[in-house]
Amino acid sequence: MKILFPTDYSNAAENAFLYALKLAEHLKAEITAMHAFEGATVMSWAEEWAHPDERMDAVALDEFEQYKIQVQLLKRLAQENNLQHIEVNYVLREAPETFVQTILDEAREHPTDLIVIGTEGARGLKEIFFGSTASRVTQSAPCPVFVVPETANFRGIHKLGLTLEFKPGEMELIRKSLSLARQLGCHLDCVHVDSLEANKKPNRLAEYSAKFAFEKDISFHNHYDLDVEKGILDFMKSNHIDLVIMEMREESHLRELFSYSIAKRVSYHSDIPLLAFPAKTTA
Repeated sequence: MKILFPTDYSNAAENAFLYALKLAEHLKAEITAMHAFEGATVMSWAEEWAHPDERMDAVALDEFEQYKIQVQLLKRLAQENNLQHIEVNYVLREAPETFVQTILDEAREHPTDLIVIGTEGARGLKEIFFGSTASRVTQSAPCPVFVVPETANFRGIHKLGLTLEFKPGEMELIRKSLSLARQLGCHLDCVHVDSLEANKKPNRLAEYSAKFAFEKDISFHNHYDLDVEKGILDFMKSNHIDLVIMEMREESHLRELFSYSIAKRVSYHSDIPLLAFPAKTTA
């Protein structure tokens, strides 16, 4: 299994690296730690006189020197957490277009099973749905994306929370999530949040529960709240969920599900990482 860890040298990225190491340990995976830089576009005005090739060489050399320092910091983080045995390959790439595209190119050129990326904790999960590199990577990635807020504090991953919408095809999502939970030695809590009008068919939850009746590491819940989004957050908090799992759908759906006011509330709970599975597409 291969994990791609893009880093921009930020505190958020450093925090995400610890999660990447822990996941690699449980999933028996290797990590590619990649930093992308923009080339000559980062040059200062004082260097504009130089020949383009000279400017590019200067940028590449400067980036390489910074990268060597950061690699040592990442290695130290692994050693401090007794994770120095995890195989980590370090990659420095020029970004010919955008950072996001470079991350996606790396994931496709070197088939990747999981991307682990950090996001700034002050905005937390709000950024996942309304912008940032993490957001755009999540929307277009060919594999699941594990998004770690800067404020996340790794205490182990013991409980996974999967949000359900009672839509066709969700059984496959449940099975993928349960498979991950078992690899991590976790319990999977599946929740459907509905308004008090309860306009969804209650037999869908019973159907799901019946299919996994003899499985002790998965449970299903209905949670009622006039505010569906608030209900999701309340459930995750009250059940001490360590990782929220969702299936990414088209942007319009996400904007409808997570309004701006809800995103502000999510930011208060931004210490919970999110695993986004790409939506299944039809040919």
